[in-house]
Amino acid sequence: MVSFPPMSASPTEPLAPLGEEAPRPNWAGTELRSTLRFLAPPAVLAMMIILFGVKLPGWALYGIGGVIGMALFVHTLRDPEWLMASAIIYLPLNMMFVVPIGFGMNATNILLLLLLLSWFRHGRTEPAVTEHGRVLRTPATAVVGAYAVVTLLSVPTAVVTLGSEFVLNRALDVKGWLDQFIVFFAFMRLIRNGNMARRLVVYMMLGAVVVLILGFQEWLEKRGASSIEKSRLLGPQMQPNDFGAFLAYASTPYLALLLNNLRNLRAWAVAVPYLAIAARVLLSTFSRGAYLGLGLAGVVAMFIRGKLFLVGVAILGLILVVAVPEIVPESLRARMAQTTSQQPSGGEKLDRSTETRLILWNAALKMTAESPVFGWGFKSFPSFKSQYTEMSVEEADNHNMYLYLSSQMGIPAVLLFGLILWRMYSLGLRVYRAGREPFARVIGMSAAALAAGTFLVNMFGSRMVDICVTAYFWITLAVVARLSMEIDAQQPTESVGWMS
Repeated sequence: MVSFPPMSASPTEPLAPLGEEAPRPNWAGTELRSTLRFLAPPAVLAMMIILFGVKLPGWALYGIGGVIGMALFVHTLRDPEWLMASAIIYLPLNMMFVVPIGFGMNATNILLLLLLLSWFRHGRTEPAVTEHGRVLRTPATAVVGAYAVVTLLSVPTAVVTLGSEFVLNRALDVKGWLDQFIVFFAFMRLIRNGNMARRLVVYMMLGAVVVLILGFQEWLEKRGASSIEKSRLLGPQMQPNDFGAFLAYASTPYLALLLNNLRNLRAWAVAVPYLAIAARVLLSTFSRGAYLGLGLAGVVAMFIRGKLFLVGVAILGLILVVAVPEIVPESLRARMAQTTSQQPSGGEKLDRSTETRLILWNAALKMTAESPVFGWGFKSFPSFKSQYTEMSVEEADNHNMYLYLSSQMGIPAVLLFGLILWRMYSLGLRVYRAGREPFARVIGMSAAALAAGTFLVNMFGSRMVDICVTAYFWITLAVVARLSMEIDAQQPTESVGWMS
């Protein structure tokens, strides 16, 4: 049963030793209400502007933004939760709402700078020690740190292989790649305890609703368009496949909430409307990779819920599809049918998108074979792909995250990325199985499903590059790592995993 009990701790309380957390944490209350009150005014203003067309002059918008920003900065000096919640809400929207402020400065960069400042001011640097005297290592930080180092080694490689072209055209992209590591490590260090970790998931669920509202509004405007390409939704990510990937990632908490509370009407009231609208919007992105990724996430979540449960749902779903084939949306059938087309000669031909991807995958494999350890350098694929493709291809993205990494950053980067996915899955599974509190179990299942969905989505696109798509993945990893530490603190005889 999902509950929101009162919380007695002050939002400005000092960092609590891990071993002192109660077995049944009261995670909602004062801090949650305080943060939601702070987020409410800008949220209402944004909805008035976006949904109802209210127009304000630029000076008024920047003035309101300045007041909110100053309040956020002052509060961040005492407590980082408002800042973390603001980053959660804003980062998926940063492509749609850039908010330029000055040379090299925008809302995204300011939030990241504040996260760094808060990290240095509030972040825990001493080892976490339980009441039994055992030192706890922070899960996932070592593998993410290794991934950051290995991938950033591709920058000097790019300087060598691309020369001035990299300095002039690609250097600024390095900062965009760094964003994901800033978000992960800042959140990892700023999460004070398991209570805060749980609240961050609530903020992510609210952020997902904001993105979904924007996507639904776009769907209302584009439905009935004359072709798939004209009706594809761009979303706040400004690209249909990126938008589809974000929806697949962000839907897992709602899916886990429902599966863990099937007898709770409140859970149905929260999760079902979101999932139903998300399914409708996701279909209109026409992103086949996102379809498959969310499907795998659902299968994994149901498998974690129980093998018999998964089999039962699969049998019921098969019966429904056979008995009522119309239940499968026409847009889904049309998009999946585009993969191949019938030739006049009787054979089948791949659609242009699929054929292009195969050509680009082949080019990336050839590049990887020639430089398997270091790759060809950061953002080098667009410059070298023409030397490895059988025909001219306009697209610059190779549409596969694993080949994106191997061709530009080397096979070690692929292995580390795979370890990160496995680490999130294993941590999520552990939190689900060992968690003593219902919402922690929801988060654990969600993290494991997210890892599976991310694995498959990125087989068909490089959807772990831009922070507007990936922010919730990295924050979820930090959250589930912190909840795993909470379990360690409560089980003094349990050994710590081999990979931190």
